[in-house]
Amino acid sequence: MNDRLINDLMDVLLQESKIYEDILEISKKKTDVIVKGKVSELESITNLEQSLIVKIGKLEETRENIVTEIAGIAGMDPSEMTISELEKHVDEKQAEKLREYKKHMTSIIEEIKNINEVNSRLIKNSIDFIDFSINILTSANLGGNNYSKEGQINENGKKGYFDVKL
Repeated sequence: MNDRLINDLMDVLLQESKIYEDILEISKKKTDVIVKGKVSELESITNLEQSLIVKIGKLEETRENIVTEIAGIAGMDPSEMTISELEKHVDEKQAEKLREYKKHMTSIIEEIKNINEVNSRLIKNSIDFIDFSINILTSANLGGNNYSKEGQINENGKKGYFDVKL
C-alpha cells in the first residue's frame, strides 16, 4: 500500500479529530451559555461552531479523495473502503494507528451528539416557557371583565398584547 497516501489519510484524520475536540469544547460551553440565557454569546459560539463545521467539510472532501485513491490501488470500490477494511491493507503499526483514530473520533462524536441533545432540550424548554409566559400575558387581558354603560359584558373587550402566535 502507498505509505504516502496512508500518511496523508492519517494526517487528515488527526486534523479532523482536533476539530471535533474543539467542537466538543464549544458544545459544553454552549450548554452553560444556554442555561444562563446569554443570547449574544450563544450567537457568537454558534458562528464559531459553523466555521469549524465548514473546516470539517473540507477535510472530509480531502479524506474522500485520499480514500478513493487508496481504493483504486487496492482494486476496491471507494464506498466499501472503511477503516476496518483499510486495516487489512496496511502494516500492523498503521492499522493500530487507524484503530486509535476511529475509536477516538467515535467517542468524541458520540459525546458531541449527547451534549447537543441536552442543548436542544434546554432550548426547547426555554421556548416552551416563553410560549407559556406569552399565553399568560394574553389571557390576562381577555375575558368578560369589560362592561358597557348598561352593565352588560362588552363583546368588543380588549385584545391581548399579542394576537398571533408565531
